[in-house]
Amino acid sequence: METVTDLMKTAGPGRHLITTAVHPSNAEPVIAYAWFDVIGEGTDALWSGVFADAAAVTEVVALGFIVAKGSVVLGTTSPTGEETVRGWMVDGHALRPLTADQVRDAFHETLGPETPSVTYRTAFPVPTSAPA
Repeated sequence: METVTDLMKTAGPGRHLITTAVHPSNAEPVIAYAWFDVIGEGTDALWSGVFADAAAVTEVVALGFIVAKGSVVLGTTSPTGEETVRGWMVDGHALRPLTADQVRDAFHETLGPETPSVTYRTAFPVPTSAPA
């Protein structure tokens, strides 16, 4: 699925953890995650990770598009050590970027008090995930 590949390519330099979750009606949540590294920027950027983990994330995002419920969270540690978190919600068959405040609120509800070293950022649009 190009959506996950585009998100990973657009993530920028650093160490990343992409986590996706789908909450189907009357079923247990389905969650997948993958660590990946990006070196460089733009079209010259190189990324590495475990293909099987990235494939699992892709499958869960695809399931989210089918049931129209789910989320994607991208945690990043930049080469300078800055920690950031961005998030997207499944909106129909696309990922809708969340604002920094929406991501902060979601993490506060699920994880408790904020960690001062983490910066919540507004998510970027994912080109192949634009609403039809």
